[in-house]
Amino acid sequence: MIDVLTFVPAVAAILATPGPTNTLLASSGAQAGFRRSLPLVPAELLGYVLAIAGWGLFLEPASAALPWLTPALRLACAAYLVAVAWGLWSKADEALSGSGFGRRRVFTATLINPKAPLFAAVIFPEAAFQTPTVFLQTISIFAAVIVPIALAWIGFGSTLSRPGFFIRLKVIQRGAALVLLTFSASLGAAALG
Repeated sequence: MIDVLTFVPAVAAILATPGPTNTLLASSGAQAGFRRSLPLVPAELLGYVLAIAGWGLFLEPASAALPWLTPALRLACAAYLVAVAWGLWSKADEALSGSGFGRRRVFTATLINPKAPLFAAVIFPEAAFQTPTVFLQTISIFAAVIVPIALAWIGFGSTLSRPGFFIRLKVIQRGAALVLLTFSASLGAAALG
């Protein structure tokens, strides 16, 4: 059984903090608006479900036997975030189509999000990776927490793009690129340290 009183606040606190996925959600909200960014929420949820299951069932046990695995994965994640940041920065001057970010980009950023191993190793109960019913119960509660937080990040971004707001979209997009580079540098330093 899961202790909801400790699980929900821990999950909410981690999910609410800025990160690669939240940065993309807010940027999409700013570019495409709230409604057009809604399809990103299931992409984020699916990315987290697969990443947490992968870490909890396979990668955590494998990294005990292969000490180089975790640093190698962190470096690969850092490289991906640099590529996403470059795409944001280099296209900041272009007129955007209004479609925001694709589900694939949000899914991939979430799949490699450094929060996933934290959820798998620390927040999710160990029983979640031993019993399918406990995993389904835990992931259901997780989903109930993630959806409103994702919507809040999209809403935050869409607020920034309202007429009369003093920050231009180009600044938002380049700011998001810098945030992603910061996360990338953090992952790279953790991998090499």
